Amino acid sequence: MSTKPRPTLDSLSDRFVRKAAPAVMPLGEAEASTPAAPEKSPRAGERDTRVQILTRIDPATRKRLKLIAVEQDRTIQDICEEAIRDFVIRNSK
Repeated sequence: MSTKPRPTLDSLSDRFVRKAAPAVMPLGEAEASTPAAPEKSPRAGERDTRVQILTRIDPATRKRLKLIAVEQDRTIQDICEEAIRDFVIRNSK
């Protein structure tokens, strides 16, 4: 009985590629108020230095967040990171 070899993580990586961020910023968005470039997701061979934060939200909010992410061609992760950065900037002294 021969067993199939298990696929390596490298062979599965193309399934998990992140979407590229939109190239053009929407009109009316102030570039001066944007913080310094955030940490980008690591490329192959680079180490991700970000930390994980777990939170819970109600199903209706999650559904709306998913719709907004699709409309803006962004990931929920990207939207959450932006919201947290904005909150920290507003509340830093």
